[in-house]
Amino acid sequence: PDMRGGLPAEIADAVEATQVDLRLLTANLRRYQQFGVQYIVCQKRVLLGDDMGLGKTIQVLASMCHLAAQGKKHFFVVAPNSVLINWEREVKKHTKLNPIVVHGFDRDDELEQWQREGGVAITTYTTLGRLVDKITSIDLLAVDEAHSVKNPEAQRTQSVVRLCGLTEHVVFMSGTALENRLSELQFLVKSVQPKVDAEVAALLNQVRPAPAEVRTKLAPVYLRRTQADVLTELPDLTETDEVIPLEPEDVAAYRASPDNLMHKRLAATIGAGGRQSAKFDRLRELLEGYEEDGRKVAVFSFFRQVLDDVSATVGGCPQIHGAISAEERQLVLDRFAAKEGFGVLALQIEAGGVGINLQCAQVVILMEPQFKPSTEKQAIARVRRMGQTRKVNAHRLIAKGTVDEALVLLIERKKQVFEDYAQHSSVKDASGMAIDAGSAAMEELRRAVGAG
Repeated sequence: PDMRGGLPAEIADAVEATQVDLRLLTANLRRYQQFGVQYIVCQKRVLLGDDMGLGKTIQVLASMCHLAAQGKKHFFVVAPNSVLINWEREVKKHTKLNPIVVHGFDRDDELEQWQREGGVAITTYTTLGRLVDKITSIDLLAVDEAHSVKNPEAQRTQSVVRLCGLTEHVVFMSGTALENRLSELQFLVKSVQPKVDAEVAALLNQVRPAPAEVRTKLAPVYLRRTQADVLTELPDLTETDEVIPLEPEDVAAYRASPDNLMHKRLAATIGAGGRQSAKFDRLRELLEGYEEDGRKVAVFSFFRQVLDDVSATVGGCPQIHGAISAEERQLVLDRFAAKEGFGVLALQIEAGGVGINLQCAQVVILMEPQFKPSTEKQAIARVRRMGQTRKVNAHRLIAKGTVDEALVLLIERKKQVFEDYAQHSSVKDASGMAIDAGSAAMEELRRAVGAG
């Protein structure tokens, strides 16, 4: 849509005119990423909703570098435990700033070091509750996977909201700012930029607000670009829903399983057990084909038992799940990336679908449908992201005549709500720079040559 008039265009013009000092950044930005940095610097308190794989982390680090060049020293990152080590690596790799992981037994000493010396403090949602009373000032707060703080009653949410009150600059990072209902998006916006909330709240409280009006009202706080907007070089993605008829033994085991949702989901996948279910037969067929092609495969499931069965099916393969440490998780990923040819990695979708880069794989297999489309999308985006050079295949295994089919219908309804209210942002539509995948440095050089 043409958004060159009104509020979104005014903000886009102000963002494009914002100068940023990136002397402390050692990475090269794409133009759309530089626009994101300028948006953060210009608007100060924002929800960065870029699609997975577009570089939200590097945009936030570049914003920290700009503020550091202006004399600011104290930057604070709250993130899931699974990406703690990745944040530390990214700070070291792409900036001249000092990362300090504030976690574990030495967290109090590490927090004192950060308060004394400055740098980028990185902690988890769980640890934050033990630190929040000791923090008095922050120059920029970054909250990764910010949809984790959508419940106002949760302690982690209350701790993050307290930190928001200690700083002028806040960036909530989430490619899935709306997962189930509009109230989630409203709460994130209220937490980041309360001044925007009154009008937005009135709008979002309507039964079915007009999507275009919502996007316009969110222009001061919400920026989102999708992979389709900017990454023309991404390889194709083929998604296949595989509806699998159950064998009589599977049907009997499904009907005999306890009458609750989680037991039914598990039974639809494992049948009577022993890795003899129809889904595991199909898994073996898929893996045999991809082994011949020499492709790496990431297999996702909600259930630990399914991960164990997947590993046993291939004669033993590494796993990533919520019970392993961030350090061990990174070692598993590094070994998997270094492996030549075919390989299988089994991942618990709530742990392995967030903050992990798997460009070394080319295939995603979802052993069962999930409750939220964002959960599945994040899992696929671990593989199909910047740096991926081969076509990506994603398979979702659906047991016919089971709760799997009901979950697929639920996911489709939730996808439509996200499409209506959170998939697009009006500021992105108001600026060509916001979706330009070219090099920011080359564009600056062209302007300089033109001026000369």
